[in-house]
Amino acid sequence: MRIASLLFALPVWLPAAESSLLETVRKVGDLYRQGKHEDADKVASEAIAMLESRRDPPDFDGASSWNSLGTFVYAQGDLNRAGRMFARSRNAYLSLAGPSDPRLATVLYNLAGVHVETGHYFEAEPLYHDALAIREKALGPAHPLLAEVWNALGFVMIQQKRYKEALPWLEKAANLWEASAGSAAFAAVALNNLAFLHRLEGSFDKAEALYNRALATEEKHFGQEHPEVATSLLNLAALYRAKGQGEKAKETYRRALVLIEKTLSPQDPLAVETRALLGQLK
Repeated sequence: MRIASLLFALPVWLPAAESSLLETVRKVGDLYRQGKHEDADKVASEAIAMLESRRDPPDFDGASSWNSLGTFVYAQGDLNRAGRMFARSRNAYLSLAGPSDPRLATVLYNLAGVHVETGHYFEAEPLYHDALAIREKALGPAHPLLAEVWNALGFVMIQQKRYKEALPWLEKAANLWEASAGSAAFAAVALNNLAFLHRLEGSFDKAEALYNRALATEEKHFGQEHPEVATSLLNLAALYRAKGQGEKAKETYRRALVLIEKTLSPQDPLAVETRALLGQLK
């Protein structure tokens, strides 16, 4: 079962006049987005060496770079190292700008995400609340970046089986994203989480309606041939399987598999997992 959580979808804000360090960090991101992962890894090592060699007091270039490189290391799957980088970024921002800086909220959000991925939900929740308080003060009550944290809080509460507490966070996130120009596509994340919550509570009809709503949102904003669409299809197929609707589950798994193989590859771990799920239904 795959659950959408939107952990690292934040932009990296870098100054217009960049230092050599920031130029190197930006290059890491550019190479990674181009699919040149080996080159990105080499440049990331250079940037980390530049940071490690600094003996001056913390500055904003360093604080930003630790956060940006942390997201890169996270994407590679090295959660412990990413957590240490986010912690260094957090400490730098605290010493430079204090506890109310919006850039600190981004780092706290990312650090909480590491705790979520490692199953440490108790440690993640206060970080999300701190990030939320900073953003509410800096951005007001209706900014899409608030929905990002609301969704994350709802996700954490689902994992702790605190379903009644999770519900309003996820509903707020879905509603705000849907109402925000340029952010409506993100509503599918909260809708998937809401659907999973209702599935856990045994409300299968509500869950199905929400999965279909998430699917329609993704197809509208991303197109029908996008990996995010496959995620909702997999969730919907799992629901059909739980309802005992084997044929509908197989049909939906097949749709997801075709999409995954086309947009990712037949060897992608998600494709392998989906074929295994299909095999269980024969």
